[in-house]
Amino acid sequence: MPKYDLAGNPLPEPVSSSPAPSAQPGAAPPEVKYDLAGNPIPVASPPPATGGAPFLPPGGGSAYAPRPGGSPSPPRPMPSASDEGSGRRSLWLGLGLAVAVVIGIAAFLLAPKHGAAPASWGTYTAQDKSFSCAAPQGWETTPSDKAQQMTGKDSTTGGVLFRSGSATIDITTDTVATLVGYDVMHNNADPQTLTGSKAGVLHKQWRIATSAIHKGYHETKVTDFEQKMGDARLSEWTANGNVFGLGGRVHGYRASLVGGSTTAVVVCQCLESDWPALKPAFLHVIASVTPPAPPPGAPGTDLPPMP
Repeated sequence: MPKYDLAGNPLPEPVSSSPAPSAQPGAAPPEVKYDLAGNPIPVASPPPATGGAPFLPPGGGSAYAPRPGGSPSPPRPMPSASDEGSGRRSLWLGLGLAVAVVIGIAAFLLAPKHGAAPASWGTYTAQDKSFSCAAPQGWETTPSDKAQQMTGKDSTTGGVLFRSGSATIDITTDTVATLVGYDVMHNNADPQTLTGSKAGVLHKQWRIATSAIHKGYHETKVTDFEQKMGDARLSEWTANGNVFGLGGRVHGYRASLVGGSTTAVVVCQCLESDWPALKPAFLHVIASVTPPAPPPGAPGTDLPPMP
């Protein structure tokens, strides 16, 4: 179609100095545009080829052109729901495994260990000479008065602890004056405290203390007997474990011994399965507790001469 300028004169047909771009078959020729003076506006050339076809991601999606001068780089695939679920399962599996390992180690360390019946015996004498008793050889021995000496505190109590695995023989000594004072101070004076057998009063006090640290505590036998210290009372007891019910079922003896100036409480315990083997050893230690020896010489020989 002829074109005219602003004065109405016909404009010559434009002559392109560059070959027209090859058109694809069936494509319409590009439209020529003119500025206000009637000059044709050059057509912008298409961008050069980048060396590859647009990349189509697997499974469909939008295409993108390759980077200039390089090979196409596919986008990082987004994690699917199945991948996220698998990651969570792996995380929980790892945490569960770690918890199982910790529980296994704790169970191994806290598992009660069997006590060994002593093959031989020695003699233990308290450093303060408050008592002596048979000592099972091969058992760990911990004097109670050693802690008092380390702290520099003076105390009327003493004793010793023998241990083999979970089996223990715990001896605690005190004075008769302490026993009487405790009973009077708590307004629970018992005639036996001042006259007659004092072992019954001591035995009642220590039953409360022993049952408080064992779950399911139950005494099956209570027997009075004569012992080297003087009056004595013996109980056989069982429990389901420690105060939390852990450690397995235990079996033991509890003895209260009262002499002229000294009292002794002996608490023996072991696993139920070890009771037949350790029962004779417990009775041997209870019977062997000896009060302090009297000073040498006849009574009164250590007094100064009278004027």
